[in-house]
Formats: sequence, structure tokens, C-alpha cells
Amino acid sequence: MSIPVVLANGKTLTIEVKKSSRARHFRLVAGIHGIRAISPEGRQLQELEEFVASKKSWLLKTSEYYSRLRAQIVVSVGKEEEGEKKIYFLGTPHLLRIVKDRQQFATVSENLKVITFHVPDKRKHRQVIKEWYRQQTSRIVSERLAGIAGRLKLEYGKVSIKDQKSRWASCSKRRNLNFNLLLSAAPLAVIDYVIIHELVHLVEFNHSAGFWKMVGTVDPEYVEHRNWLKRHEHLMRICLLYTSPS
Repeated sequence: MSIPVVLANGKTLTIEVKKSSRARHFRLVAGIHGIRAISPEGRQLQELEEFVASKKSWLLKTSEYYSRLRAQIVVSVGKEEEGEKKIYFLGTPHLLRIVKDRQQFATVSENLKVITFHVPDKRKHRQVIKEWYRQQTSRIVSERLAGIAGRLKLEYGKVSIKDQKSRWASCSKRRNLNFNLLLSAAPLAVIDYVIIHELVHLVEFNHSAGFWKMVGTVDPEYVEHRNWLKRHEHLMRICLLYTSPS
């Protein structure tokens, strides 16, 4: 089921409706592929329509934001030839190749800046790419985390690589660390910054002046690295979402 909404700019936005037995209130969820309305089970359609209508200002701003973002991806990712896409690895865009093969593996050509995924089933290529990123991030984090923690003289608990939607990393009060599987899309220096950031949160569970001072003692260029993430976080996520087999 979907709801059409006429916005102030004259455009009609179609909002997909999803019923949820766990939801207690109406809410809107936005993403690169559109905006969804989450509705608790048993609520009337009229109630949902009234809720959505009350959010028209937010809907216009959000839909225009993602429209600009999609246009940016088309320009930034670009096409060398028809059907070609790019994904990021260690801060550098690489052309993506999907090849049908009996064996599943990936090859990275740094000279040509091409990553080729050999897959038995092209229809499952997104999951294959996602798992490849998970493996790369796990390897890189395991190679660098212990050394950085040693410099900070900090101990941490369990380390997990997760498919996080809105964070590059997180930590818990139990000292467990979680890293976004797409973190290996960033340059090594930025990956180090993310690791440092989460380790320091084991001492300071906030972003106080003391927190940033401690981050800066290990990464004097942390502002540049933080800004790199802000500039590229959507690009890297959407590059993965927009991949399509050639």
C-alpha cells in the first residue's frame, strides 16, 4: 500500500506504507530509494494520512535532499562506459566488474583501479560485495586496532563488523567495539581516526573538549579525517546500493 502526497513544489511524492506490530506511533523513514511510513497495526488509514499531511514541510525538504544526492552520485560515480559503476576501496574509486563464474572470489587491480567480483549468481552480487567489504574491514581493523589501543593504553572487549545504517562505528559500556563493514572504503588514515575515536569513547562517553584533546594526541589531523567522512559517507554507501552487474 502507498500514499500519494502533493508537495508545495507541485510534485507528487509516493510514500510506501509498512505495518508494524512493534510500532507504537506513526513515523517516517527516509532513504536513497524513497520515504516509507511506518504504521502500528490496527490504526486507520485516515489517521496515517493526517499524520503524513502534517509532515509536508519535512517531506519536501527530505525528498529534495535525496534527489540532489542521487544526482550527485550519477555525476560523482559516473560511467566510463555504459553499464559501468564505481565503488570506493581505501579512499579510491574503482571501476566495478561483475563476472559470472563457478568460483566466488574478488580481484583488485590497483594499476587499473578495477575490482572484479566473480560470482556464481549475478542476482546475488550485492550480498557478495557486502561480504567482501566485511572481510576487508575485519582484516584492516584487526591489523591496526591492537597497536592503536596500545599507544592509548586502553583495553577493549569484543570487536564486531556490522552492517550499520547510520554510524561508521560505535562502542558499548561493556567496552565492545562495532565497526561498519563499509569502513574499508575509506583511506587508512581515516580508518585509524575511526578506531581512535571509538577507543577514546571508552574513556569519555561524550564529545567534550577533553575527548577531542585525547583524540588529537594520537591523530593531530583528526579534523581533516572527520571532514573526509562527512564529505564521503553518503557517496560510499550509495555506491554500494547502486551497484548493478554489467
